[in-house]
Amino acid sequence: MSRTEDRWADEESLWTLGAAEAALRIAPVCIMVFPEGVMQGPEIVEGMKQGSRWQNLRISDRHTSELGDTMVLAYRARATRGSTERDVLCSSTWVRQAGDWKLIQHQQTLPARG
Repeated sequence: MSRTEDRWADEESLWTLGAAEAALRIAPVCIMVFPEGVMQGPEIVEGMKQGSRWQNLRISDRHTSELGDTMVLAYRARATRGSTERDVLCSSTWVRQAGDWKLIQHQQTLPARG
């Protein structure tokens, strides 16, 4: 797989992996922004432990921007968790340090209704 394909695979896995596995891909300084609020660092993994993981993930409208050891992914995600369905526009920033890629930023925005 290419670097870009690897990042997309990592991105998709963060939606579905357990908290322990996801923690290996998330930088300790990561910031995540959700419609419900902002999380940073260890509280991200703690939040993942509290809820079940997403299922039926469908990613569309993929966009990628890469500069040096930084890659930004933007996309639309649809997934379900129990009876809850989520439809969000997302962006994530991945940084490579010492050969290892880590997520340092993720945002989910509700799409405009129309």
